Amino acid sequence: MTVNSLLQLDPASEKRLRKLQGVVVAIDILPFHHIIQMLVNDNALHVQEEAVLQPDVIIRGTPLQLTALALNQDQKQKYFAEDIIIEGNAELAQDVLHLFNHLHIDWEELLSNLIGDTPAYHAGKFMRRTTKWLREVERSFTKNVDEYLHEEKQWFPTREALQDFFDEIDTLRLDVDRIEARIKELQSE
Repeated sequence: MTVNSLLQLDPASEKRLRKLQGVVVAIDILPFHHIIQMLVNDNALHVQEEAVLQPDVIIRGTPLQLTALALNQDQKQKYFAEDIIIEGNAELAQDVLHLFNHLHIDWEELLSNLIGDTPAYHAGKFMRRTTKWLREVERSFTKNVDEYLHEEKQWFPTREALQDFFDEIDTLRLDVDRIEARIKELQSE
């Protein structure tokens, strides 16, 4: 399935593509520096392997970082906050990323066209359950690793210990300020 086929499955992507008419985007895949250019024209993305046009924006990243653009917003900020490098018109880069970030495809509908409504419904139900289970596994695993590192191995202080430490620093700072004020008061007498 091509990129344009995916974009056609989301009716709202046509409006986002219109906003990008005539834009040339270069995607630089690091560390290989393999450049793929995308030209937005006629409400479609034209992809070419050679860098023949002057790009309006260059998006650089490793294959994993570029794949992460498909993750939901929370996951991106959690794992890939500053890994993608953008050169050129940052507003255009945001529009390009917005095109893919807000791509909503009804996979169940697409699957129903291939195998029928009932099997597609059950496949969708299975995928929703699996996704829910995987989120729960991730949450549980993260919690267990956090507890292991903080409580069992004590490699890192707990949140409570850090808060106590910060509170003690604040108390010490206030005490020093009071002593300083008292010394100034005694010197002025």
